[in-house]
Amino acid sequence: MKPDSNRGITMLALLVAGVLATPMALAQGGKREVARVDLPAGFAVGGARPVLALQVEVVDGRVSAAAPAADGQGNLRATRSGSDAEPMLTVRSDLAVAIKFDLYLSQDGERFVYTSSCALTPGISSFEMWQQPVREFAIGNPRVVDGKRISCD
Repeated sequence: MKPDSNRGITMLALLVAGVLATPMALAQGGKREVARVDLPAGFAVGGARPVLALQVEVVDGRVSAAAPAADGQGNLRATRSGSDAEPMLTVRSDLAVAIKFDLYLSQDGERFVYTSSCALTPGISSFEMWQQPVREFAIGNPRVVDGKRISCD
Protein backbone atom coordinates (compact mmCIF):
# COMPACT_ATOMS: atom_id res chain seq x y z
CA MET A 1 0.00 0.00 0.00
CA LYS A 2 1.04 3.59 -0.51
CA PRO A 3 1.84 5.68 2.59
CA ASP A 4 -1.28 7.81 1.95
CA SER A 5 -3.42 4.65 1.99
CA ASN A 6 -2.01 3.67 5.38
CA ARG A 7 -2.81 7.11 6.77
CA GLY A 8 -6.40 6.75 5.51
CA ILE A 9 -6.72 3.33 7.11
CA THR A 10 -5.34 4.68 10.38
CA MET A 11 -7.82 7.57 10.39
CA LEU A 12 -10.68 5.16 9.61
CA ALA A 13 -9.63 2.92 12.51
CA LEU A 14 -9.52 5.92 14.85
CA LEU A 15 -12.94 7.01 13.64
CA VAL A 16 -14.46 3.57 14.25
CA ALA A 17 -12.82 3.38 17.68
CA GLY A 18 -14.29 6.77 18.58
CA VAL A 19 -17.78 5.80 17.43
CA LEU A 20 -17.75 2.55 19.37
CA ALA A 21 -15.94 3.63 22.52
CA THR A 22 -17.47 7.01 23.25
CA PRO A 23 -21.10 5.97 23.96
CA MET A 24 -19.83 3.22 26.25
CA ALA A 25 -17.57 5.68 28.06
CA LEU A 26 -20.52 8.00 28.66
CA ALA A 27 -22.58 5.14 30.08
CA GLN A 28 -19.92 4.02 32.55
CA GLY A 29 -20.11 5.08 36.19
CA GLY A 30 -16.54 6.43 36.19
CA LYS A 31 -17.32 9.33 33.88
CA ARG A 32 -16.05 12.81 34.63
CA GLU A 33 -18.97 15.21 34.73
CA VAL A 34 -18.81 18.93 35.50
CA ALA A 35 -21.31 21.75 35.57
CA ARG A 36 -20.93 24.44 32.90
CA VAL A 37 -19.74 26.95 35.51
CA ASP A 38 -17.07 24.49 36.66
CA LEU A 39 -15.44 23.89 33.26
CA PRO A 40 -11.75 24.82 33.47
CA ALA A 41 -10.76 28.33 32.37
CA GLY A 42 -9.74 28.67 28.74
CA PHE A 43 -12.26 26.22 27.25
CA ALA A 44 -14.20 27.17 24.14
CA VAL A 45 -17.85 26.20 24.66
CA GLY A 46 -20.68 26.07 22.15
CA GLY A 47 -22.58 24.12 19.54
CA ALA A 48 -19.69 24.16 17.02
CA ARG A 49 -22.01 25.71 14.45
CA PRO A 50 -20.38 27.14 12.50
CA VAL A 51 -17.04 26.70 14.36
CA LEU A 52 -15.73 26.32 17.91
CA ALA A 53 -12.10 27.46 18.12
CA LEU A 54 -9.04 27.96 20.29
CA GLN A 55 -5.99 30.07 19.56
CA VAL A 56 -3.02 28.02 20.74
CA GLU A 57 0.52 29.34 21.05
CA VAL A 58 3.42 26.88 21.10
CA VAL A 59 6.91 27.89 22.27
CA ASP A 60 9.86 25.50 22.52
CA GLY A 61 7.66 22.47 21.88
CA ARG A 62 5.12 23.28 24.62
CA VAL A 63 1.79 25.06 24.73
CA SER A 64 2.52 28.48 26.22
CA ALA A 65 -1.00 29.93 25.90
CA ALA A 66 -4.47 28.94 24.74
CA ALA A 67 -7.72 30.88 24.69
CA PRO A 68 -11.11 30.70 22.98
CA ALA A 69 -10.95 32.40 19.59
CA ALA A 70 -13.69 34.69 18.38
CA ASP A 71 -15.48 33.96 15.10
CA GLY A 72 -13.80 30.56 14.69
CA GLN A 73 -10.49 32.15 13.72
CA GLY A 74 -8.27 30.02 15.98
CA ASN A 75 -5.68 27.47 14.93
CA LEU A 76 -7.50 24.57 16.64
CA ARG A 77 -11.03 24.37 15.24
CA ALA A 78 -14.03 22.08 15.72
CA THR A 79 -16.95 21.99 13.30
CA ARG A 80 -20.19 20.11 13.82
CA SER A 81 -21.95 18.09 11.13
CA GLY A 82 -24.22 15.04 11.01
CA SER A 83 -27.72 14.99 12.43
CA ASP A 84 -28.91 16.29 15.79
CA ALA A 85 -29.43 12.68 16.92
CA GLU A 86 -26.00 11.48 15.69
CA PRO A 87 -23.62 14.45 15.57
CA MET A 88 -20.10 14.38 14.19
CA LEU A 89 -17.35 16.78 15.22
CA THR A 90 -14.44 17.42 12.87
CA VAL A 91 -11.40 18.82 14.68
CA ARG A 92 -8.48 20.33 12.78
CA SER A 93 -5.25 21.99 13.87
CA ASP A 94 -3.10 24.40 11.88
CA LEU A 95 -0.20 23.90 14.30
CA ALA A 96 3.11 22.42 13.15
CA VAL A 97 3.12 19.96 16.09
CA ALA A 98 0.87 17.10 17.18
CA ILE A 99 -1.68 18.32 19.70
CA LYS A 100 -4.01 16.62 22.19
CA PHE A 101 -6.98 18.34 23.81
CA ASP A 102 -9.76 17.65 26.30
CA LEU A 103 -13.31 17.34 24.98
CA TYR A 104 -16.56 17.50 26.93
CA LEU A 105 -20.13 16.90 25.67
CA SER A 106 -23.40 18.29 26.95
CA GLN A 107 -26.93 17.20 26.15
CA ASP A 108 -28.53 20.06 28.08
CA GLY A 109 -25.95 22.88 27.93
CA GLU A 110 -25.43 22.76 31.71
CA ARG A 111 -23.80 19.39 32.54
CA PHE A 112 -20.69 18.39 30.58
CA VAL A 113 -19.24 14.88 30.43
CA TYR A 114 -15.62 14.21 29.47
CA THR A 115 -15.22 12.03 26.39
CA SER A 116 -12.28 10.52 24.57
CA SER A 117 -10.74 12.38 21.66
CA CYS A 118 -7.89 11.66 19.29
CA ALA A 119 -4.67 13.65 19.15
CA LEU A 120 -4.16 15.58 15.93
CA THR A 121 -1.11 15.33 13.73
CA PRO A 122 -0.34 18.35 11.55
CA GLY A 123 -2.50 18.44 8.45
CA ILE A 124 -4.83 15.61 9.55
CA SER A 125 -8.38 16.09 10.84
CA SER A 126 -9.97 13.99 13.55
CA PHE A 127 -13.58 12.88 13.26
CA GLU A 128 -15.50 12.13 16.45
CA MET A 129 -19.07 10.74 16.31
CA TRP A 130 -21.78 9.97 18.85
CA GLN A 131 -25.00 7.99 18.64
CA GLN A 132 -26.84 10.37 20.93
CA PRO A 133 -27.86 14.03 20.83
CA VAL A 134 -25.19 16.56 21.79
CA ARG A 135 -26.24 20.17 22.34
CA GLU A 136 -22.84 21.71 23.11
CA PHE A 137 -19.15 20.87 23.18
CA ALA A 138 -16.32 22.19 25.35
CA ILE A 139 -12.78 21.97 24.01
CA GLY A 140 -9.63 23.04 25.84
CA ASN A 141 -6.44 22.08 27.67
CA PRO A 142 -4.37 21.65 24.49
CA ARG A 143 -0.95 20.05 24.89
CA VAL A 144 1.84 18.98 22.56
CA VAL A 145 2.25 15.22 22.17
CA ASP A 146 4.64 12.91 20.34
CA GLY A 147 3.41 12.83 16.74
CA LYS A 148 4.61 9.25 16.34
CA ARG A 149 2.41 7.92 19.15
CA ILE A 150 -1.05 9.29 18.55
CA SER A 151 -3.69 7.99 20.94
CA CYS A 152 -7.39 8.38 21.46
CA ASP A 153 -8.30 8.70 25.13
